[in-house]
Amino acid sequence: MKFVYSHTMKTVRALQSLILAAIPLGFLLPSATAQEASPSITISATDKTAASEVTSAPKHALGLSSVNRKALWASGKPVTLSSAATTVPVIPPPGFYPGDLSNPGGGPTVQTAKSHNLYVNCAPSCWGNPGVFQNNLDHSDMIHITDQYTGTSANNRYTVGASGLVVGSFPPILFDADILAIAHAGAAIFGNGYHDIYHIFLPPGQDVCFSGSSPLECYSPDNLVTFFFCAYHGSVDFTDIGHVLFTVEPYQNVNGCNVVQPSPNGALIDSTADVLSHETFETITDPDIDAWYNHFDLDLFGAEIGDECQDFDFGYGKVSLNGKNYEIQPEYSNSQHGCAFSPYVTP
Repeated sequence: MKFVYSHTMKTVRALQSLILAAIPLGFLLPSATAQEASPSITISATDKTAASEVTSAPKHALGLSSVNRKALWASGKPVTLSSAATTVPVIPPPGFYPGDLSNPGGGPTVQTAKSHNLYVNCAPSCWGNPGVFQNNLDHSDMIHITDQYTGTSANNRYTVGASGLVVGSFPPILFDADILAIAHAGAAIFGNGYHDIYHIFLPPGQDVCFSGSSPLECYSPDNLVTFFFCAYHGSVDFTDIGHVLFTVEPYQNVNGCNVVQPSPNGALIDSTADVLSHETFETITDPDIDAWYNHFDLDLFGAEIGDECQDFDFGYGKVSLNGKNYEIQPEYSNSQHGCAFSPYVTP
């Protein structure tokens, strides 16, 4: 689970708004990366109606641990935060900490899929061009940690698909229906089902909250009362187009969600990559929140593949993906009974 504002984006946002004002809807825009062409997408009445008719949309958040991180982050998230976290007890060999994931109900997983990035009111460069990271992750050894859960070991099965630039006026706080309308708009263009994953990137300053949560559970890193998550993933069944998988990626380079610095690519790229990888791995292994997660351990019950390896202060070692270094979290491997950057068991 994971949950992020920067003042450096003001100029980029201003330029983007000027560009968008001069471009007719539906015109193909060049993105900040050569591999991503972004058709302009607006939220239609059909998208809103489809979202309003949804009766259930399970989701899982990258959220706060049992330790109250809100107060600790208020003063800038010191790098010594990990000392405040609950320590894992040492179990003599051949035992291990009982954190393995299981799927007793046989919930579905994602064996192959295209990732479609939906960028809201800002070019891909606002988030450090996530498509570059996604391509490197797909071509890495690390993605094969999922093999043991999905039952396939094929290479290059999580590719980067077509992306879209979502344009329009949105309220300061988005709720479930707003997010589902965006997901519907993307899926109506690019396709639905378990072979497509929609990553909804929200611009700096855009808040998002869970509908019906009491007390209110939001991204809002500047509000310590409602700050609850950095991001989340979920799925939904629309009556007209069917099943859609999605993640919600608020702006991650903010206090409480960004990775410890220095990092190989700087705070923007690596913080975005860290959260995006977390939600991608969890969507693959637990797309409908009914597959691979911790079903039995009292402390970790409900934790997914990324949750069990989320560091308290988001400080991680350097990992090479397709020849490029990133600072992102490891993922839980049942075969290694621990957190790993590689599917290979160390002798």
